[in-house]
Amino acid sequence: MLILIAGLVLFLGVHSLQVVPGLRTGLRSALGEAPYKLIYTALSLIGFGLLIYGKIIAHPPVAIWAPPEWTRHVAFLIVPLALILLVSAYAPGHIRRVVRHPMLASVILWSGAHLLANGELSAMLLFGGFFIWSTITFISACLRETPPPVVKGWGGELTAIILGALLALIIMNVHMYLFGVAIIG
Repeated sequence: MLILIAGLVLFLGVHSLQVVPGLRTGLRSALGEAPYKLIYTALSLIGFGLLIYGKIIAHPPVAIWAPPEWTRHVAFLIVPLALILLVSAYAPGHIRRVVRHPMLASVILWSGAHLLANGELSAMLLFGGFFIWSTITFISACLRETPPPVVKGWGGELTAIILGALLALIIMNVHMYLFGVAIIG
């Protein structure tokens, strides 16, 4: 469990630099752009690796609560919306303008849905950590940044919906092989 926690602290800590005003800018100017990016990437990858390894070795699972069956159905509905938001972060459009930070909103929905549907301690730490981090970061980003410009047309939304739904279908079919939990079938 300590490896999972270390991964969370490292990965989410590095990704929280922008929440503290001036910290990221100060580090970039002190280290230089290229070294900053290299260190940021290395620490992120190490943290991500520790997250994965920590979650894998968190056995036997310690059950905190037994989620009701309906929580899996809620997650089944929310995660595709999260994936559409994730894609809309890269497809300029009205979704991005309204939500402002669709990738963070996506992580909030994804982690919240998984937190609701999982009762194991390791899952609660993993998804709870991401939920708290993404909520704080989303609020912070909305307070310090202006909304993106208005976009004409609906191509960004169409792209986000089609690719997000396609990604959701793929993940539903491989979730068992990747994470050991069957979503369908």
